[in-house]
Amino acid sequence: MSNNKPDWSQKCWREMLVYQRKSMWREDTLDKLAAWMEMKPGLTVVDVGCGLGYLGYTYWRYYGKGGRYIGVDSAPKLLADAREAAADWAEGGKAEFLKGDAYALPLEDDSADIVMCQALLMHLERPADALAEMARIVKPGGLVVCKESDNLAAVMAVPFWSLPELEIDDFLLTRKVYYLAAKGRVKLGRGDMEIGRKVPHLMAQLGLKEIDIRQNDRIHLLEPPYESEIQRDALDKVRKQHLVDERRRIMTDREREEFIAGGGTHEEYDRVEALGDRMRAIFREQLENGTYYVCAAGGLFVIKGRKAG
Repeated sequence: MSNNKPDWSQKCWREMLVYQRKSMWREDTLDKLAAWMEMKPGLTVVDVGCGLGYLGYTYWRYYGKGGRYIGVDSAPKLLADAREAAADWAEGGKAEFLKGDAYALPLEDDSADIVMCQALLMHLERPADALAEMARIVKPGGLVVCKESDNLAAVMAVPFWSLPELEIDDFLLTRKVYYLAAKGRVKLGRGDMEIGRKVPHLMAQLGLKEIDIRQNDRIHLLEPPYESEIQRDALDKVRKQHLVDERRRIMTDREREEFIAGGGTHEEYDRVEALGDRMRAIFREQLENGTYYVCAAGGLFVIKGRKAG
């Protein structure tokens, strides 16, 4: 089995970079996080694994006047698109984009005030090494900030929703798939779905100080008739994730590989896939007649650590 890591510039993955980040944060939460991260005009901020520059334009209003944003990514196509888009948002400061490896950032030691990433470490085989690189380039007294998920905890939790309750054997089998797929993902070098709650310890091992953590306060809520823009965005997101056959097939094929690598069997995954098909038919029907509802917490953390100076 190959680790076949995603090419985020390809259509399926690139779309995910856009729709998964839409309405990800409440505006007042961003205000609080920017203050917590000590953002102010004139800072130099590096975004590792920048993709389309999401962290750059999201926080530009807090540091961009006289400031500098440096986005680093390994995908030339994403960098080209991000560079073009920055012309519309990077007013009053400077935004630049560099091709680079998270394990060997093309920047000098002690050169940035804040070094950030979002959903980067979770996809890396050696997250501690990438975090060490982030710590290398931040100035003494500066901050390393990681927005990372504990997706395993999120999928293991039980949502309150309109779909039928599973029989106990089926329920436990679905959780077995989630658990072993997460372990298999690590074995295949595709990253760690639990990395969010591990980052504080990794920071401590690197000698970072004043380590602190926040959690995204966005709750996954859908309640008919889905009146708010946030709920409509969430509804669009679940449709794309679960009802677009091409995207779903890519994801289930990867999950099957990871489950087998983690110690599961094809027969077990076939059972869960058949169960998923039955539940998806009910899900589709409920979406069409406007009776689907769900309330479930997420698992996205923001962790910061300060470089000793």
